[in-house]
Amino acid sequence: MKRLMYLAILCVIALVLVVPAAGAQQPPAEWSVSIEDDFEPADAAIASGDKITWINEDEEPHTVTAYDGSFDSGVLNPGDTYTVTFLGEGTVAYYCTIHPRMVGSVTVEEAGSGTAMPEDGAAPDMSSMGSGY
Repeated sequence: MKRLMYLAILCVIALVLVVPAAGAQQPPAEWSVSIEDDFEPADAAIASGDKITWINEDEEPHTVTAYDGSFDSGVLNPGDTYTVTFLGEGTVAYYCTIHPRMVGSVTVEEAGSGTAMPEDGAAPDMSSMGSGY
């Protein structure tokens, strides 16, 4: 009888541990984009909840500015970084306001609310995300 009870307890523990793991989602990823003469990579495809950090590795200042106004790094001096957490689904195009030839885009590939969250805390509305070009 004790053996049967121990077996039942082990089965319950296994179910508790295994069933949630089977439906578990990948944790959000963190990506980086180098800024030096251009954005590298210029175009990114990520999942909702992922973060992108832009790193100014150039000797000149740059910005990371969404065409639709949903995020704007302000001036990033050499060595500065800017991070945005992307939520929802859609594509947002961005550019450097100092060097408008520098362009890039982020495509978020999961359904959701369609928002991006700059790490400074302000949650811009990106519900009308489009190609931006």
